[in-house]
Amino acid sequence: MARVSPLVTGLVAGVSAAILQAVFKVSPPPAYGICIACHTRDLVNWIVNHAAGTTLGMAPVSKPFPVLTVVGIFIGALIAAFAHGEFRIRRTHHPILGFVLGFLVINFALFMGGCPIRTSLRTMYGDVVALLGLISIAVGVILGAEFYLKRKA
Repeated sequence: MARVSPLVTGLVAGVSAAILQAVFKVSPPPAYGICIACHTRDLVNWIVNHAAGTTLGMAPVSKPFPVLTVVGIFIGALIAAFAHGEFRIRRTHHPILGFVLGFLVINFALFMGGCPIRTSLRTMYGDVVALLGLISIAVGVILGAEFYLKRKA
């Protein structure tokens, strides 16, 4: 099996996205990027809006057809795990705690714009609040990793 570097994959994905954006005249909102929190919200809201006839909020780019970034990332990760023999089903110690913490993370990401990719894009647009958010995310990751690693040691 041929190995493809992350650089080549990123370049192909970026150029493909730019071409598709030009061909289909898609104009995503500024700093939308590949925000997992926002794309998940838009996918769920699109499904609910079409199934139940509601009008839950979504980014304008997601209204005609859902943005399937999350589905693509999930399927890609699954294929990569199978291809490299790393797929294993693991039981978590506290599934309810994991669900609650995941729920809180995704909601705070939506509330505060806490997706690192979106926050990075907003920082590049010159948003000072996004810069503070990006620094806060980095500090949180460092402190969380430090706490976790000390606890495991």
